[in-house]
Amino acid sequence: MNSQRDIPLPGKEGVDACFTLFSALLLLLGVDTIRKVVELATDWSNGHASQILVVPFVSGWLIWLKRKTLFENPRPSVLPGGVVVALGVSLFVFAKTSAVGLSANDVLSLLTGSLIVLWLGGFLMAYGPAALRAALFPLLFLFSAVPIPSALLDRLIALLQAGSAEMAYRLIKLFGVPVYREGFVFAMPDVVIEVAPACSGIRSAIAIFISGLIAGHVFLRSLWRKAFLLTVAIPVLFFKNAVRIAVLSVLAVHWDKRVLTSSLHTDGGVVFFLLGLCLLYPVLVVLVKSEKKLSETQELDARTSPPVSGGR
Repeated sequence: MNSQRDIPLPGKEGVDACFTLFSALLLLLGVDTIRKVVELATDWSNGHASQILVVPFVSGWLIWLKRKTLFENPRPSVLPGGVVVALGVSLFVFAKTSAVGLSANDVLSLLTGSLIVLWLGGFLMAYGPAALRAALFPLLFLFSAVPIPSALLDRLIALLQAGSAEMAYRLIKLFGVPVYREGFVFAMPDVVIEVAPACSGIRSAIAIFISGLIAGHVFLRSLWRKAFLLTVAIPVLFFKNAVRIAVLSVLAVHWDKRVLTSSLHTDGGVVFFLLGLCLLYPVLVVLVKSEKKLSETQELDARTSPPVSGGR
């Protein structure tokens, strides 16, 4: 009986050609979905999908950095990859035929997710589980290009809205401005503002979280340090948005109420996004240094520890 080792495997060129053809067919299958996702990402008014255009390029860059270890020695894995492909097909068919009652955004989320699952299945079929594990982060990072489902998006916006309002209230009081708060409405001398869902800062929050995710992958090795960086990012998301609300409120009270409708309000998100990155950067530096110091200590211990004898 022939074992699996006796089954002839295609060479690297054949595997690359098959995977390229599979990817091209997948693009043709999903051309309408991809068009809708691009339209969503380029619609600046939605506030939660602009990162989608960047995600494939980041994933491609991270995969390109590992191309020698990923693609030089492919080990096709047809059965596991076929299972993943079957899952992707099932999700795609469900989204096309049976997603009754779902919003257009949620159907688009399902379709986009199914295309990514299909592509991951093709990757596994072509290059095998070892390559999949080596490229796990950039491959899973592709799911950041899936439009956020409506229910999850509403919860995220509500959380950011509540956290930002709470911090903004405390900052406004810290600035010495008399303020009365009822829920998301702040009453100040001659100025009343509401921290509406549009003020949640969801766009910059997603951008900061994704930036922390990439920075942790590129600069850190230990899982707990990566998780710590992302954990710190959460209060940073609240704080940078609260600073924006508080600054606009204080300027409206002490300077000019028109600042609430100025470009600083409507287009100033980039400034406070950079503020968030500046707050995260020192945390990343400390984590990188601590990891480097630990690695150096371990190397020194390994060099100075006496060899273990193999005698009786």
